[in-house]
Amino acid sequence: MSRSVQIAVSLLITAAALWYSLHGVDFGTFVEDLSEARLVWVLPLTLSAAVALWLRARRWRILLETLGPIGDTPVFDATNIGFMGNMVLPLRAGEAIKPIVVARSGYVSIPAALATVALERLCDLIMLGLFAVLTLFLVPQAEFLQGKTGVVVGVVVGALVFVVVVIVLAPWLERKLDSVAARLPALLGRLLAEAGRGFLHSLSGLADVGVLASVLLYTISIWLVTVAGFVCVALALEISAPLIALGFAATVIVALAVSVPSAPGFIGVFWAGSELALGLFGVPKSMGFTFGVLSWLVQLIVIVAMGMWSMSRLKLSLGDVRNAGSSSEAA
Repeated sequence: MSRSVQIAVSLLITAAALWYSLHGVDFGTFVEDLSEARLVWVLPLTLSAAVALWLRARRWRILLETLGPIGDTPVFDATNIGFMGNMVLPLRAGEAIKPIVVARSGYVSIPAALATVALERLCDLIMLGLFAVLTLFLVPQAEFLQGKTGVVVGVVVGALVFVVVVIVLAPWLERKLDSVAARLPALLGRLLAEAGRGFLHSLSGLADVGVLASVLLYTISIWLVTVAGFVCVALALEISAPLIALGFAATVIVALAVSVPSAPGFIGVFWAGSELALGLFGVPKSMGFTFGVLSWLVQLIVIVAMGMWSMSRLKLSLGDVRNAGSSSEAA
């Protein structure tokens, strides 16, 4: 699919999400609810967004180290800049910017680093699936999630089977990969070989009990911190609902909503996901919209601020990040 078509699809989805999230919202109530938010809960909400980035960076460093020593590679800064790229650039370009920033240190190639990012997403997919199953028990009234139980379980089981099969067959897969890469043009073959080896080596690294335990611990922590952030929003707005159940439902549904192609910053889809989640608890749509906007706004400010801070540390400019994003989209 061409870049222009991808952008067009993203804009259409964003427009539909905006219509859904704004339709029927009482903006007078929205302003009143937002102005009456308890600011004491905004600080832990802000901290949860920052801690989630730190946890993601720690997990990514572990995966990168399965490829070999990475020295003083600025993994945390690359994570901050990459997530900022997701917020301000189209087509989630930040996912490709992260490996570009990491590769500047010279310890790991861009294709190999990009392969570890793919493994990160696989870990998140498995954990999100497990959280979705847990949400079904916490929120029995989530009928549209109940209808997807089989799909969710299938995705989790399929991902786990995939991981095990790849780990077992890694040496054979690497030989096949080298064989295929040798038949391709030199540049394309090299990129395929580096990316494939990076994915296979990092995934095989999970066979180490210590590495697997660390990755699992960080992945669980990332998603639990996200749950805690949504609970803080509910407390800030004094929403009357089971807080733990609400936190898990918001985490799963908003994560699914922002996974679809959309405009930079997840405008519309984030708010729509929040309204769907809170609707399960009988929360009025206007309050659901307030919940979504407050969550989104704090995360936006934290992610952009940390990204800008990391760019200043690495002496990068917005133009550098934008150019890196354009290069990744073109690729």
